[in-house]
Amino acid sequence: MKSSLLLHALSLNDRILEPNKLPLCGRVWAYSKENTSREMFVGNCISLLSLLGVEDASMSWKDDIMAFDVSYQKKPATVIISLQDDSLASSYFYFLGIWICPESDDPVRVSRNTIVDDIQPGHDEDLLIPALTYAITLWDKPLQMPEMTKMVRSDIFGQRIYQGSFHLCGQTSIDTIPSARFVISPTSPSVQQGRYEIRHALYSLRNLMALMGAVLGVYEKLQQDDSATDLYSRLMVLMGKAEQKGIEAEQWDEMVCELARIAFKGAETTISYARFENEVRSIGRLFDSIVSELDISEMLGVGGLIERMKVPFDHVNDALDEHMRMIDHTEKQTGILQPMMHARMLAGQQMLLKKLFKHNA
Repeated sequence: MKSSLLLHALSLNDRILEPNKLPLCGRVWAYSKENTSREMFVGNCISLLSLLGVEDASMSWKDDIMAFDVSYQKKPATVIISLQDDSLASSYFYFLGIWICPESDDPVRVSRNTIVDDIQPGHDEDLLIPALTYAITLWDKPLQMPEMTKMVRSDIFGQRIYQGSFHLCGQTSIDTIPSARFVISPTSPSVQQGRYEIRHALYSLRNLMALMGAVLGVYEKLQQDDSATDLYSRLMVLMGKAEQKGIEAEQWDEMVCELARIAFKGAETTISYARFENEVRSIGRLFDSIVSELDISEMLGVGGLIERMKVPFDHVNDALDEHMRMIDHTEKQTGILQPMMHARMLAGQQMLLKKLFKHNA
């Protein structure tokens, strides 16, 4: 191959790929490190590239970062694989990206005939389901809003970045997995294609998508966590038992132990939710920090893309609030039940002593 489509600059020092020229189209898949081993990911990359018909792939099980040029549909392409790098995203995900230079000068046609929708990993039984995926089209000329809307294939959200030098538009969705389409183009023909801005934009989008995906991962865990409602249900059952008459001493002992178990589990669950809360807060701060570096300004008549990407943060915070309210309610009910049980036990002892006293008298 005569020349690479991208400078192979995704390394611990350079951090991100950098286009040799524009326009450029790419698709990136991310796989959760929590649920996928290193070996599984590399094996999945081999399977995916083979299924795509990619030729000349050069894979290594030992390298943290792999960047190589291949032939895809008899056209040059560049593959970037990251198992570990210095990005924020790398703490959560492995990445596989495929990048091509479009042959057409029609941006809408390009968006319809690229790697974007050729394959959906996870629909094939031999492929792992990615944690998230996104597509990016980097154009070298200004694009009109109708063109960008057709490229994204839906209503778009967008912002200007780098002091208004570029448009960043796109759409995110959360169907089976989080996914997105992005379009980056200069705002005027006079804007020179600064490599730093393009490189930084690609780096930032990858981190923003990863942080959004990490937050959604927390949300899924919360959705599957029924410990708060389970504790409350156990407490209601215990309260019903405590209101019964004629409770034997052995029963009181078991009920007191159950109340202690509920209280202990409630404290343990509160700590678990606090960890989730701290993680989401930290991710949110990182997200905001990356956004601030993009030097964003609004586009007239277009909703904010960053606000759209922050919607999962609102969902996970609502879920955390709901779980914490349930735990708080359980703790309050426990505080009511404990003295009631204690009072009933004392009353029962007094009645027993009175009966014994009468019997002996």
